[in-house]
Amino acid sequence: MSKSLLAAGLVLALSPPLAADPATCGWNACPTTISLTSVSAQRSYGLLLAAPEAGCRRVRFRVEGAGVVLGQTPPLDPGELAVVRLGRGFPAGPVRLRIAAIGCDSPPAATRRVTLAKLSPDHGWRAAGD
Repeated sequence: MSKSLLAAGLVLALSPPLAADPATCGWNACPTTISLTSVSAQRSYGLLLAAPEAGCRRVRFRVEGAGVVLGQTPPLDPGELAVVRLGRGFPAGPVRLRIAAIGCDSPPAATRRVTLAKLSPDHGWRAAGD
């Protein structure tokens, strides 16, 4: 009896994590896929992310593109905003990005592309906060 329990425990311990139910992502939320539209590979972009107002005490968002981690936010309290600097090099056109929540099971409340290092005044999201 004890050998069969030991063998069953060994099989469970060595089973790959892909055997888990893909419909649930556990403590971390299932990644959210968004499309960022790039105007030029020479422009530097960022992604403004808002933490949900309720349901998460603290959350951090990780942004991935083409299998590479592009950046992440610091830990955010409910309703806080943060910009993830993505950098340059995105070809003109749509770019698919994945956003994973760490420490919470909710996606970002809002996402918005921002252009960094602009030569002209920014009348976008920063000016709207005043």
